[in-house]
This record gives sequence, structure tokens and C-alpha cells, in this order.
Amino acid sequence: MNDHDGNEIQVLRAALRKAEAELQRAREEDESRKHLVDILHEVMGNLPTEEIFHLLARRLARALNLSHASVILANPGSATGVVATAFEQPHLHDLEIELDKYPEVISALHGRIPVLIPDLKYTPLYAGLREKWAKDGTQVNIRSVMALPFPLDGDNWGVFLLRRTEETPKFDAADVEFASTVVRSGVAAIQRAHAIETTRADNHRLEALAQTDPLTQLVNRRALTVRLITEMERVRRYNAPLAMLLLDLDHFKLVNDTYGHLTGDDVLCGLAMLLQRAVRTVDTVARYGGEEFVIVLPETGKQGAIAFAERIRDKIGAHAFQLPGGREIHITASIGVATFPAQGMDSAEDLFRAADAALYRAKGSGRNLVCS
Repeated sequence: MNDHDGNEIQVLRAALRKAEAELQRAREEDESRKHLVDILHEVMGNLPTEEIFHLLARRLARALNLSHASVILANPGSATGVVATAFEQPHLHDLEIELDKYPEVISALHGRIPVLIPDLKYTPLYAGLREKWAKDGTQVNIRSVMALPFPLDGDNWGVFLLRRTEETPKFDAADVEFASTVVRSGVAAIQRAHAIETTRADNHRLEALAQTDPLTQLVNRRALTVRLITEMERVRRYNAPLAMLLLDLDHFKLVNDTYGHLTGDDVLCGLAMLLQRAVRTVDTVARYGGEEFVIVLPETGKQGAIAFAERIRDKIGAHAFQLPGGREIHITASIGVATFPAQGMDSAEDLFRAADAALYRAKGSGRNLVCS
């Protein structure tokens, strides 16, 4: 064997060693990425949606050496989207953006498939934006972009937007495949968490509706009874007084007959706001029915309750309720005051009866009065 043949063999052996090293590195990288996906499956179990988004964005950023990794929530055809999380800005969330500045996101949402842009300088998708950047003198350091869409629920979608700067290699098909695998591994957890959060929000909304008067947005009669029972139990435990004011607008039927029920509703809403502004945060204002309202005053005795009721009566009498066309009307109110504990009073119904009896006396004595 001559020297030439020996040199060729050495070159071949070196090339073989290099190829084996590359293969080994590829295998290790593949195993590492598979391991990453396994870890994601384990840790995403019961996390809230925002945490899952942040976890996936952070993992992708580290595994793919990304400069930017964010999650954008948007529907196909929408003009705007919301940035739910961003790896490069951990404290950023729920930021509204205009999607026309992100053509890859629009394209991913429209086609519902991953979009890869190896180099922003040459892709037709960014032709318009490149012209605008040149005109404005805007320097853009982003080189490669990929957008990975995923379904959230029904017609709602999201997109993982991943970027690399000019200092890093371009994205290739293998990067897209890996990122898609990671995103797919998280979609089930995202959808489950989103469904749970949506259900909880719906339940809270329904619960609030069940406790709220639809016209005035005050506590309704049903919820008032529950709160009153709770407050009376607190009185029994801590021996602190409790007062209840039952308020009725005087001659309110005349308002409805003269100006119409819509105007009457406006007056009731205005009164509700007036009462809410007059009470403490621990107090409860409720619409009892029609033009009757209740105010529950924890840790308030009889004299304090009467003094507060007089202030409320004065406020109502002095208030100008606005009518359509710039007109104003003034109304008055009669108020019955009852307190707990009191002799022969054991239940919320007893407290209501006592306040109603006091209100009846105020009405019978000429109205626009406070009685206890």
C-alpha cells in the first residue's frame, strides 16, 4: 500500500469518525428532546392555563435557543390578538396586539398548520412590512420565525410564536417538528385547564346572577336573607348589635304613572347608587322588592341606626333625580328601623317583621319619616 492509499484511508476514517460523532450527537439530542416531552407531560397535570403557556414557552426557548417565545390568543379572521405570555418578558400578559404586524400568525390561524419563515429578509409574507421598516428606518434583528397554531375550544385558537435573532442559525424543518411535538404534548392540558377555568368563571357568573337584582345590581331578597342569617349568628357569638333599615319610596306609583316605568326604573337605579355610596363596606344594601330597599348595618345599635337612617332620608330628599330631557324630580322615603338582639326576636323573619311594622308607622304618621 503506497502513501497515497494510506492518506485516503486516514481521510475516510476521519470522515467516518466525524459522521459517527454527528450521529451520536443527533441521537443524544433526540433522546434529550424526547425526555423533555416526557417531563412536560408529567408537570402540566393540574396547572392553570397561563402557567402551562409560560412553561411551554420557556422550555421551547431553552431547547431551541430562542430570543422570543410567546403565546398569542386569537381567532381566525380577527384583527387583534392577546399575548397571554412571553418568555422574554415574564411579567407581560393580556397585551392586545394588532395582527397585521404578525403575518405568520394570521397565516397559521387561517391555514391551521405550522408556518416557518427561515429568513424575514426574503419571505413574501413580510414584503409590506419590510417596505414600512425601510421607510421608517426601523431596525429589526429577528431572522427566523415559526408560528404554531393550536385549538383552545370551539372557534377559539392560540399560536406559539417563536423567533431567533440574526446571530443564531435559521429554523429548519427539524426545529418545526420538535416544536410542534412539544406544543401537541401540551394541547390536551391547555384545553383541560381552559375548560375548568371557563366552567368556574361561568359558575361564579351564575352564582352572582342568582344573588343580584337585575335592575339595580344590588343584592336581591334571596341573598339578603342568607346574609342576614349569617350576621345574626355573628351577633349571637360575639354579642355585637345588628340593625336593619327597611326603606320605601313615598308615592312612587305617581312617578311611574306620570313619567312611565322606564323613568321609574332610572330613579330606582339612581337610588341604589346613592345608597351604595352612603354605606360602609361592611354594610349590605339590597332591593327588597318594588320600591323597597333594605340596609343591614353590622355592629350598629338602635341610636346609631336611627341617626344613620335620618341621614339617608335627608340625602334622598335633597337628591335631584335626572329625567330625560334635562328635567329633575325629587322624592322622599319612609324608613323603618329594627335592631337585634331584641325581646321576642329569634329569626331573620322576626327582624323583617319588626322593620316592616316600624315602616308602617312611618307611613301612617305622614311619610318622609324614620320610625323604630
